[in-house]
Amino acid sequence: MDGFKLYVSNSWTIPPHGYDLCYQDPAGYPYPALTQTISCNQLGQYVIYYDDVPARGENGSVIELCYVAINGCKKNFWGINCNNSCTESCIEKHCYPGNGSCVLGCNTKSCMNDVCDKSTAICTNGCKERRTGFFCNKYNLAYDGVISQIPSGSKPANQANDGNQTSCLETVGTNVRFQVDLNNINIVTNIYLTSKVNSTVKGLVHKFYASNSSGDPEKGSILYQGEYLPRYLSVSSVFRYFTYIPSIKSALVHLEICEIGIVGCPSTKYGPLCSKACPENCHGPCELETGRCIFGCSNGWIGVNCEQTCSSGFYGSECLQNCSINCLISSCLHTTGECVGGCNSGWTGFDCTQETPALQTELNGAAIGGSIGVVVTVILIMLAGLIIYKKRKEKRKTQSRNEQQQYEDVRMENESTYQDLTTRSTSNEYDQINAAYVN
Repeated sequence: MDGFKLYVSNSWTIPPHGYDLCYQDPAGYPYPALTQTISCNQLGQYVIYYDDVPARGENGSVIELCYVAINGCKKNFWGINCNNSCTESCIEKHCYPGNGSCVLGCNTKSCMNDVCDKSTAICTNGCKERRTGFFCNKYNLAYDGVISQIPSGSKPANQANDGNQTSCLETVGTNVRFQVDLNNINIVTNIYLTSKVNSTVKGLVHKFYASNSSGDPEKGSILYQGEYLPRYLSVSSVFRYFTYIPSIKSALVHLEICEIGIVGCPSTKYGPLCSKACPENCHGPCELETGRCIFGCSNGWIGVNCEQTCSSGFYGSECLQNCSINCLISSCLHTTGECVGGCNSGWTGFDCTQETPALQTELNGAAIGGSIGVVVTVILIMLAGLIIYKKRKEKRKTQSRNEQQQYEDVRMENESTYQDLTTRSTSNEYDQINAAYVN
């Protein structure tokens, strides 16, 4: 193997091109070890072992290989199992399989001031707008957020989310806190923090809180708690407010935040750098990688991507509500339950659940009519009774008068008869007596 060469090439050319050379053994003593491990970190389809140095006592070289193993990853990947993607900050996304660092240098497209470390591809001065991460290849929700600090410091709070790691906000106090309002509830996967904290007392505990209200962040969930202040934190949480509180009793804390990066997507976006739109009928943010509506669908929609409307006769959340039985047709608007075909007679309202005024008046008129009818009936009965009573009274009076008149007539008739009888009786008796006397 004395003086051999190792090439990585995309062509099977012998002798290989000089620029494909990966390794060359220095010819001469000491001779190369029988077993060797050689790092190339080059792209190519062919690995060529080439030896043109004549062996001792031979006219040409002698090649005798017992075992060859070639380790590597496909282009743009790195790691033990080649599952990690090379950062876009590496030129041509070409990185070393062992550590992911750039082979050809770094791409400064998303780096602040176009500055990056050529070997690691890390953007050393920060990131351009809406970018965060060591390589500035992730979407930063904090860029459009609202920064606040207690107590207010001598420098503007927005210096913590301007992307520039060389400009920092500062605040000093015994009850210091730093908060980011993302303006909406979002899915968050990572947090990057470039900061410095000094305290006059040991035992400072750093706490990261996630909450959906700005007040009392301690009532939210704890993302991190410890004596070490991390620069990077992997999370899986859904929240609107991020709050950092260096916690220690009665201790003066000097807090300096240079940059905050909160990785996620706006509530209607997903995908790499949030370039894709979530299904329009998602309820809340969608899953960041697939776009699935993991929090369900808006009213009137179902399905994995909320692309299906409710079946006829149903509407609302998860299509579990029945359309009104008062709809003119059996179906209704699948989102609100509105009876688009109108209402059956006697009903009104967008979902036909209200009785019409005419029907209500008719029903009320019927009820009032019944009451009036009862009252009128009672009055009529009373009037009829009164009339009957008066008529009977008049009849009794007339009858009494008639009876009185009859009595008077009888009395007069009796008196006349008596008088007539008396007259006739007296005269006859006298005549008889006189005649008798005469006789």
